[in-house]
Amino acid sequence: MKPSANLTWFQAQQACANAGKRLLRNGEWQVAAAGTPDPGAADDDSTTCNTTNDGFPANDPVNTGSRSACVSRWGAFDMVGNVWEWVEDWVPLSTGVCVSELFSGTGDVNCLMGASTTAGPGALVRGGDFSIDAGSGVFAVVGLDQPSVAAFGIGFRCAR
Repeated sequence: MKPSANLTWFQAQQACANAGKRLLRNGEWQVAAAGTPDPGAADDDSTTCNTTNDGFPANDPVNTGSRSACVSRWGAFDMVGNVWEWVEDWVPLSTGVCVSELFSGTGDVNCLMGASTTAGPGALVRGGDFSIDAGSGVFAVVGLDQPSVAAFGIGFRCAR
């Protein structure tokens, strides 16, 4: 089954609540993602994390858990690539350009620069999606999206 996506932060929060759960906190997400192999642009379209938008097998998310080598040391699947994931935390809406290498040697996208004085807040998304190649990873974090945004490449996961 493909991951649930194209939901606002509020819809994701309510979906978790309906299941007796909640969105992961940013720090919890980081722990759960630890050890997930990051193929960068070398996604093999079969077993590695879904990080490339190369048109094969499709230009979209893959079924959850279908990539056997995309699992963290804690047993969590698809923490890198596939879809960005809403986490519980909000920040001032970022206004700066996304950068990589905030965490040396990772290449993971980081968009936490600047703070909007006219809009916001921003809800954090983690992990990257199927379209950003080397920018996906366990340290990928973005604060550019208001919680009312719904996007094809943004999903969520719940915790107890």
